[in-house]
This record gives sequence, C-alpha cells and structure tokens, in this order.
Amino acid sequence: MQGLPGYVVLLLCLVWVPCTAAAPLHHDLTVALHPDTHGIEIQDTITLTGSNIDSLVFSLHPELLPELVSPGAHLSSMPVLKNSTNNPGITPKRYRVTLAAGANSFTLRYQGNIRHALQQRGEDYARSFQQTPGIISPQGVFLASTSFWYPHIDTGMVTFTIDLQLPADWRGMSQGERLSHVATDTSASEHWRSTTPQQEIYLIAGPYTEYETTENNVQAMVLLRQPDPALAQKYLDTTHQYIELYDALIGPYPFRKFALVENFWETGYGMPSFTLLGSRVLRFPFILHSSYPHEILHNWWGNSVYIDYQSGNWAEGLTSYLADHLIMEQRNRGSDYRRTTLQKYTDYVSQQDDFPLTEFRSRHGARTEAVGYGKTLMLFHMLRRQLGDATFTAGLQSFYDQYQFRVADFAALQASYSATAQQPLNQFFSQWVERPGAPQLRVNQATATVRGDGYRLSADIEQTQPAAPYVLQVPVAVHLDGMSKAYQTDIHLTKRHETLNIDLPARPLQLDVDPEFDIFRRLHRNEIPPAVSQAMGAQQVLIILPAQASTDFQGAYQALAESWQQEKPEQVDVVFDDALERIPDDRSVWLFGWNNRFRPQLKLALQAYDFEDAGNTIRIEQTTIKPETHSLVVLGRHPQEPDQALGWLVAGSPAALPGLGRKLPHYGRYSYLAFTGTAPDNVLKGQWPVVNSPLSVAVIQNDGAKIKPGPARLAPRKPLAPATESLSVNGTRKPHGQIH
Repeated sequence: MQGLPGYVVLLLCLVWVPCTAAAPLHHDLTVALHPDTHGIEIQDTITLTGSNIDSLVFSLHPELLPELVSPGAHLSSMPVLKNSTNNPGITPKRYRVTLAAGANSFTLRYQGNIRHALQQRGEDYARSFQQTPGIISPQGVFLASTSFWYPHIDTGMVTFTIDLQLPADWRGMSQGERLSHVATDTSASEHWRSTTPQQEIYLIAGPYTEYETTENNVQAMVLLRQPDPALAQKYLDTTHQYIELYDALIGPYPFRKFALVENFWETGYGMPSFTLLGSRVLRFPFILHSSYPHEILHNWWGNSVYIDYQSGNWAEGLTSYLADHLIMEQRNRGSDYRRTTLQKYTDYVSQQDDFPLTEFRSRHGARTEAVGYGKTLMLFHMLRRQLGDATFTAGLQSFYDQYQFRVADFAALQASYSATAQQPLNQFFSQWVERPGAPQLRVNQATATVRGDGYRLSADIEQTQPAAPYVLQVPVAVHLDGMSKAYQTDIHLTKRHETLNIDLPARPLQLDVDPEFDIFRRLHRNEIPPAVSQAMGAQQVLIILPAQASTDFQGAYQALAESWQQEKPEQVDVVFDDALERIPDDRSVWLFGWNNRFRPQLKLALQAYDFEDAGNTIRIEQTTIKPETHSLVVLGRHPQEPDQALGWLVAGSPAALPGLGRKLPHYGRYSYLAFTGTAPDNVLKGQWPVVNSPLSVAVIQNDGAKIKPGPARLAPRKPLAPATESLSVNGTRKPHGQIH
C-alpha cells in the first residue's frame, strides 16, 4: 500500500479461486473459540445452491479431523497434494464427500488446534514483515483461507452465516454484518451473516472495546485492544468521510459496515468491510488520510469487484490512484506524488528485472510495488488525461456497476472503458498492460525563429529507451517572454524522433516536457534528486564500515550492515574502509560512521547542494547536525559515476542504529534525514533540488537575442473529486454522530 511505510502489506485475497457472479456454496457455521488452549470447535452445514452434484472434494487444516453427521452421506480421505498451495505453513488434508441421493447439503463437525507462529516475510533488506497462516491464542484470533479452518471447495464464491461463541470480554469480526452480540459473565455470542458472494471467509477475534456510529445506513465500527474514545472518534469520522467521497465518485458502498480492527501484531490487511491494522500503525497520525482511505477504497476495488489474479492485479494501482494520489491532488501535490512514483520505478526496477502488469499478483517488495502499484496507477492517470475527467469517472462507475461481486481483469476494464468512451482502447491497454518497460524522453534541441508577428518554437523530442517507441500523449509547457502563465499543450509521439513545431504569440524562453510527470516513464537521473531509494534499490551495494570507530560503534554498524546483507546476500557486500584504496564506481556505496576514511568523497558528491561538512558538525541548509546528538543519513551521486548513489549513515549512539535501520526504508524519497534519541525520532527530512533536467531546456534564439530562461506558472488543476463537504477548512471533519 502506497503511503504507509513498511509496516503495511495489503492482504486482499489470500488464495485465489475461480469466481462467478453467483455463489454456488453457502456455509452455516457454528464456531466455539477456546483461545487459552488454541482450540476451535466447528459445525458447518454446506449447501450447494443451484447445483446438481453428487460428490465433491474439500481441503481442511490437518489438525481439524472432520466427522460427517448427515444421514446417507459418505466421507473418505484422499491423497495429500504436496505443494498444492502457496502456503508454506500448512499442508491441508483432502477429503471426498458423497451426498445422499437427492441431497444438496451436508454437515461436518470437527475440532482441533490452530497455532502457527508469526514468520518474517519480505524481499527488501530492513523492510520485512511478519505474517501467519492462522493463529488462535490468548492475544487474539486470525483465521483466513490460508488457515483452512473451514472446508475449501474449489467451486467458486461463498455466502455464509457464523454463530460464534467467545470469551466474555471478546468480540469477533468477519465480513457482512453482525446481527447480534450478547454477553454474559462467562461468555459472549455473536451472529454474523454475509449475503454477498465472497472469495473466502475471515474470522478475527480478540479482547476489544467497541465503538460505532451509523450514517446513511452504513455502520462505522472501531475495535481497540485498549479503550481510547478520542482515537476511535477520529477513525469513525474518517470512515464516514471517505465512504461519502467514494459513494459519489464510484457508486454505493457495497457493504453495511466498515470496521477498523486493531491487530495484536503489526499488519495492514484489507478485508471485505473491515481492515486489520497493527497497534503502532493505526496510531500514526498520517494514517487517517493516507493508508486508511486506501483500505476503505479496497471495498470497491478488490473486495467487491474481484481480481482475476491469473491475468494481473489491476486493483492495487487503481486503489492507489483513487486514494493515495487523489488525496495528494486535493492538497495540490499530485505532481509530487507522481514524481515519487516514477522515482521508485526508476530506482528499484532495472530493465532486466522489469515485467508486464499481466504478471503482477501482489507486492513482495519495492520492485514489485513499483511496477504493480506505480505503473498501474500511472496507467489510470494517463487514461484519465486521454479521456477527460467526465468520461474517466463515467467509466469507473460503469465498470463498478457491471462487475460488482464478480471477477474482472484488464480486458474487462478495457471493454468497459472502450464502451464508455465510444472509442477502441486496445492499443493503449496493450502497450501499458502487456509490454514490460517504460519510455525514456529527451529534448535534443529547442530553437525559436521569428515568424511574422510571432515566433515558431522547434524542438527534437526523442524516445531514448532501447525498446521500440511508445505511442504517447505528452504535455509540454513553454515559458513566453513577458507572460507569467505558461503556454501548455499536448504533443503526440509515435516515433523515435519527433519534430515539435509550435507557433507562439511571444518569444519562447524555456521548454518543459512532461513538467508535471503525467507520463509513465523511466526518469533521467537529473530529473530526480539523489535519494535513499536510489541506494536501496541498486542492483549492487557496497557498505563500507569505519575501522577506526570505537568497539561499540563498530559492532553496531557491522550488525546493521550484516542484517541488510542477510536479506540480499548476492547484492550487498560489506567491507571495512582500511581494506580499500578507493570506493568502487560500479555499484552504489554506503559509508557508515562519522570517522569513515572515505567521508571526504561526500563533499564531492554534494558540492551542487546546500551542504557543508565542518568536521565536527554538518550543516544542511539552515540546520546544524552534531555527532553527539544526531543520527544522520545523506545521499548524493557517486563523484565518479553519477548513475550510482553514495550514501552516508551515522548514528548519535550505537543504541540508535537498530531503530534507524528499521525506519530508513520508509523514507525512500528523501535525500537527507536527521534523527535524535535511540528510537530514533525524525527531526529533519528533505530533498535536494533538481538540476540540469534533460526535459527542461532553454530555447536557443536564432536571432541572437539575449534571454533569461525560467519556468512559468502552470495552469492549476482540479482533483478528480473534491474533498467531501463534511470536511472543515483545516482538514478535520465537522462533528456528526457521537460514538457509543
């Protein structure tokens, strides 16, 4: 999920199954949880709706031994299929049930324990996360399709009811709506019902304090592990705010409730009608208007219009575009968000590691996120610019209306948008969905010639990528002499070289191509500042440790370096500075430590920026950094090879390094960072200015006139949807219903 640093990994559908518009299976589940013993007791009556099947096969957790209690039916074991799932934690057992003649339902009874420890997952150094296929414990319960806690039958989607028995102070959560909750001194019971087709059944439970409000027939719920009415109110208000926004933009919210549930380990899972966030995650103040609306929006894309994973996951990019990007648009920072998106792609995805959107299933690290989220997000942005806001929004609404509670793929999106726009879009979708890679652009020369009462601007625009040219609609802006507003238009590129000719009423001073980052493309290094992501995304990285550091510092630096190396042993090397004559120029380099002998190289790398190394202190712009009080991270370009990054990482104390290592990947777009304390706490962050962009050029005057080039003001843009009227001027929601 874009916008939530590292702790968050969306879990939309844990196991893909083929889906249709109707649900051929209905489960009536009676469930008793015994958290102290990790136990569960279940009776499940499975009804085949609209089917005429006399036998079927199902899979179940190996610790749950089923007993068939339906007269006339027969249950038999089947061979286990090794590696039949993508779940390394569980190999389910398989059974065949033969129904009684004329029957369309059967009942199973089973019990056992489910207890799978949290495991580290993640492909990027310092950015791994924990997950479990399923757990029942005194801290809480997490059961999903990966748990195989109910019979898995590969015949499509399901509807269900759950009669749930819990400890007295516990509450449960699942899809659909809770019809009742009754608590006594010794136990609690709940009844859940989901009438809309679902791809799987979730069951979450724990010792929660519950808060809820209802607006426009949608119930907002918050389940916290410790009472916190103020925090709950913020989430309840924000829930209604964004449901209101997306109702207007896309169509009616597809469920009766949306719930925030606090998990007992750090997660950022999004399930139909609820989200499961870790304690630390949900208390970050920025989550309310970044990742939280992303989770809410997934109930339109991914949790009600389902994803055909076999042909590519379109929903993550669309959700990022209509949540993370839209929120930045509403703050007049859409171009900043798009530049960061393209920067991640440029830094993390090499040409040999690229892949088409048809191969994206889910995020497994920065590389897959940059393509699956970033490229798909930009696809929808380019489609919007090509069709216009009104047609783009109408296409969203038509697509949602047509595919709600059905599976959709990129072909369905293309067909829906082609019908709405009344034009074929096969070339557009084929180019961006099926083709790996991205275009690269350059302006070779721009000249101005007097032409009658005005001027003609001529320029050579080149696509420099090794692969074949793309078909592009590229915005350009021209700064005209004596005019504060830029002249703006779009140019159509289809060939390797295109000659741009524009007749203008005044002398053109500067030409900017794609000035607001509207095209998905691989950026030139001079379009983006040196950043953490450039070093962490490099194919090869060398970490140079300070041999002259104290024993405590040396050990802490080495531990951090080796933890990064362990994540990517083939890409990360570690060496002490006294073992090298010079820093290599064939890879990105991290210098660790204040007294690293290669520290003077940093002055060369940062000579174009407002950076001063005074020996005992560092000054970045107007901030002074001292070694005894601050931890610091600074990025520049390698002095001998600008395509490589040179980073410097230092800590105020050895105790600060573990926390610094955990936090650093979450600040990927920044050029410099300063922290204090052992947590450590961020006190400074920023980006170096962009210099010498190959897409922003001064116009050569053929008549020899002396000019002063510079960018002109671009026309303001409206966001795809305005912030809801229930927002006050300062961004907080006007008070509505109070929690109870």
